[in-house]
Formats: sequence, structure tokens, C-alpha cells
Amino acid sequence: MKYYIVRHAQTSANKEGIIQGHLNVPLSDHGRIQARLVGEALSQVKIDAVYSSDLDRAKETAMEIAKHHNCKLILDRRLRELHCGSMQGKTMAQCRELYREFLEAHKINPGNVPRPGGGESDRDLYERVMRAFADIQRQCPGMDVVIVTHGGPIRCLLSYALKGEFDPSLPTVANTSISVISNDNGKWQVIKANDVSHLEPIGEHEASSSKDFYRW
Repeated sequence: MKYYIVRHAQTSANKEGIIQGHLNVPLSDHGRIQARLVGEALSQVKIDAVYSSDLDRAKETAMEIAKHHNCKLILDRRLRELHCGSMQGKTMAQCRELYREFLEAHKINPGNVPRPGGGESDRDLYERVMRAFADIQRQCPGMDVVIVTHGGPIRCLLSYALKGEFDPSLPTVANTSISVISNDNGKWQVIKANDVSHLEPIGEHEASSSKDFYRW
């Protein structure tokens, strides 16, 4: 039983450094190339089910994977990115000017401070994603499953597999990176993390290696 966890392909907001959160930004033309490549990379892997965030950037990426397998694409809004409140649509440079109080509080207590303007905390995100993941495990016992989601939820899932709880210090992963976790007799393990070797044809295959996820 393996879970192939894939971050969505690139959007224009990714390239411009704009915080997306729940904003529904489609893939860029370059992102569609990335999505095709990750779909091809997983085409020879046995996949029993494909789950995805319902946001277009994840859904478009998931469709490129699902089309190679005889399985239905299942959308789950609980797999969405962290809701970033009023920070959505802004760059980090803008947020450093506008939300200094939040950023200082987040440094001190990174898990429990919600984003300004009605956003979620990291803990809110972790609990939401874990509820979705628990349902996926119940619905797909013994199956190999692809989960296409966003950077924040992937950090949650890798944290869970590595430590059994959320760790905000976990590094982010690249667009269309593949991380694989498995459960062997109740013991979780990370088989690989942040693998973008499939992006070699477009020269984007050098990302943080799996060793970066074991630095604690």
C-alpha cells in the first residue's frame, strides 16, 4: 500500500511569487508541460485510485495522471492549500509590510496562529488534511493511491509519515514533485520525497533531495 503524493504543476502565481491559498488559479502553459511529464512518469506505476484537491491547478495535474490509469478522479476540497485569508493574492514582500504583527506571532508559535482576514492556522490545515487522508485510507484499503494536492498539505502528510505529527520546519516541495509514503504493518515510512527527476527534459530536475527531509 503506497501513496504517491504529487504537488500541482506551476501557475503564473507560482512564478510571480503570489500567495494563492484557496484562489483558483489555473496552470500556466509551462505548468501544463510539467503536468504532462509527471503523468508520463507515473504511467507505468500501478495506481488504483487518484484523489485531488478540487482547485483547478491540482485537478488539471491530476487529470494528466489519471488518464493513464483505469480509475476515476475523486475531488476532495479538504485537500486544498492552506487558506491564507487576506494574504491571498499578495506577494510575500507585500505581506511583510502589511502583516508584520502576524509574521512575528507566527515565528513564536508557527502552528497555531491563523492567517489574518479569516485564514487558517497550520494546525487547522493539518487537522483538515488528516481527516481527508483518514477517509482515503478507509475507502482504499490495500490500494496504491495518487494524491494530488498543494505544498502545505504535502508538508502535513510527510510530517505525519515521518513524525506522527505536524512539523512546520519541514521544507517545501517543488511543483509536480513526487513523494511516496507507505504503511507496513502500522509503521509509516517515507520512501522518497520531492522527486522531480521526471522534469529532466525541461531542465528542472534538480530539487531538494529526500535527505533534506531527515535533518531533525
